[in-house]
Amino acid sequence: MITLLTVIIFLAILIIGHEFGHFLTAKYFGLKVEEFGFGFPPRLFKKKIGDTTYTLNALPFGGFVKIYGEDSLPADKAGLSGELEPGSFQNLPLFKKAIIIAAGAFMNFIIGWFAITGVFLIGTNPSVVVGHVADGSPAATAGLMPGDEIKDFPKIEDLVTFINNNKGSVINLEVIRVDKEVSVSITPRLNPPAGEGPIGVSLIEGGIPRESFFNSLKDGFTTSFELLGLIYRSIYSLFARLFVGDLSVTSQFTGPVGIFGFIDAAGRLGFAHLLQMLAIISLNLAALNIIPFPALDGGRLLFIVYEKVSGGRLSRKVESMSHLIGFAILIVIMLLVTIKDIINLV
Repeated sequence: MITLLTVIIFLAILIIGHEFGHFLTAKYFGLKVEEFGFGFPPRLFKKKIGDTTYTLNALPFGGFVKIYGEDSLPADKAGLSGELEPGSFQNLPLFKKAIIIAAGAFMNFIIGWFAITGVFLIGTNPSVVVGHVADGSPAATAGLMPGDEIKDFPKIEDLVTFINNNKGSVINLEVIRVDKEVSVSITPRLNPPAGEGPIGVSLIEGGIPRESFFNSLKDGFTTSFELLGLIYRSIYSLFARLFVGDLSVTSQFTGPVGIFGFIDAAGRLGFAHLLQMLAIISLNLAALNIIPFPALDGGRLLFIVYEKVSGGRLSRKVESMSHLIGFAILIVIMLLVTIKDIINLV
């Protein structure tokens, strides 16, 4: 129940934060916001405040802000002079339209930045994490995996000393793997190959020391940009492998069920790790939302670029159909990933 509550809070922060970016900039530019929705229809609850209807919907996989004139040209309501009605999205210059559309991803970056800032303010305990595992090594044979955290060894030097003192003997290592503890039995080699070491792994020293507020803000900002770069490199690698027909990469996708497991594991490690998970999810949303694919903010930005370059907007029918098809594809992908996550649970 605690994990479920955490997931709900995370969704609220990420979705409301993202849509609030669109909402705030639209209001700033004097537009009429018709609806602010949490989740996707069918609608469960609504309340109108001012010109905006706030809704709670049944499908909690996102949210939306409906801005007057964004999805259609209100030409039927235009005056005889041909001017569009005040408060319409279509009245804005293209650069202001782009700002409103990009504001959602920007807010996700801000959420990620502040969450990482919180991690630096709190700090995390020192740890030793497995990096690369060499093929055919004792570590690979024993089932040690990249990302495993070695318990009881806060420093790499302590673990290396323990391994070197027990070459040729069976040792037991307790590791934390995602959401569970695993015991691994390994026999360190007496004469390992060059560059591999007795058990055949590279080790990463984890843990984040506590920092002052302003240093946390600075390091949180630079770390957020570094993570965005890593996310985009990962996205490029995934699509490059899919393009050549390597479908094995689909195992790396995780949906709501998989994220639930990660949040549960982070919760067991402490509040700082929960903040770290929130930051990673929010930065992923920022990166994915700006990809030029219909139904995503990046797709809408692509249409604005087309309008700028060509001097004319695509027909309402083509644009609406593109977003509808894109949305359907995203829903299908979400369902397939969720099914995969459920199968992995059982």
